[in-house]
Amino acid sequence: MRTYPRLKTKYTSLPVSVEQAKKWLRLDIPGFTGEDEKIEELIGSAVDYVETECKLSLGLSDYEWYANCLPCEIPDQFLVDSITSIEELFPSGYTVIADTNYFLVPVSERSSKIQWISSFETSSTVFRVNFKAGYADGKIPKRLLQAVRGLIAEWYDSPGDYVREKKTMVDRLLEPFVIAYAG
Repeated sequence: MRTYPRLKTKYTSLPVSVEQAKKWLRLDIPGFTGEDEKIEELIGSAVDYVETECKLSLGLSDYEWYANCLPCEIPDQFLVDSITSIEELFPSGYTVIADTNYFLVPVSERSSKIQWISSFETSSTVFRVNFKAGYADGKIPKRLLQAVRGLIAEWYDSPGDYVREKKTMVDRLLEPFVIAYAG
């Protein structure tokens, strides 16, 4: 069974404020609010673009994932911050596992697996793992914030369609974070 984490609840505060974006765009004029709605939409779009390209969350969000074995590596989800709960499926439904002697083991720079301290035994073959993943407040790499900033400026200055013949600054900033999939 190959499953992938599913977003349950996305973080609510964007990593960039309208005031920051206005400063970047040199629109930080006292009392000027004429472009605030447009700037807020650009921030949301830029954050979504970076998150989609890099397959990560720029804020702590809640996820659930269904697994068929424990311990297990959480696939395609980076920067797992904490496990909220692990439940096992019984005929009557899901039940939270009482044994919380587990911890996260880093298996790569951005990926983790769940490991039990003690031996864990169960007859269940389906588990639901609830966890938080993404960058905590103030922990987003400057390179990713710069990419968000670049997108906001690019889209504010040039809202129309155009053809790109070369990589933009944003493409170069996101390169180390983008994970290429073959086939």
